[in-house]
Amino acid sequence: MAKIRHIGITTRDPAATAAFFTQAFGLVEVQRSPDNEGVVLSDGYINVTLLKFKVDRYGGGQPGLHHFGFHVEDLAATEAGLAPLGAVELKEWNQTYGNQEGTPERWVGERKWMTPDGITIDVNPTGWKVRPGAERGE
Repeated sequence: MAKIRHIGITTRDPAATAAFFTQAFGLVEVQRSPDNEGVVLSDGYINVTLLKFKVDRYGGGQPGLHHFGFHVEDLAATEAGLAPLGAVELKEWNQTYGNQEGTPERWVGERKWMTPDGITIDVNPTGWKVRPGAERGE
């Protein structure tokens, strides 16, 4: 069974939003982009990525909940089942960032799809960082 392990939220100020969530709920900062346009927080179980809202690329259309992600055991099997259910692959994004074979240096771990109702989801066989030091195996 797939597990929800990632939530993507767009905001006008990722740093301020991160400060709110860390102070209000005790989430821990896992990673921050050098340009401060992205901050990754976690409760140790679910990864919450705060992204600077610019122009919407897929889904959403304004700051707020943008997408969520499922950690799946078998990416190929999961993806094979999405299109028959009416999901649409976000091919441009997947070809740039979600193609394990074509661009390993840019592979971010997930591939994006849109549900029949237009909700953007990530499917990811490798999971997301949920605690500081996870990238070092700690």
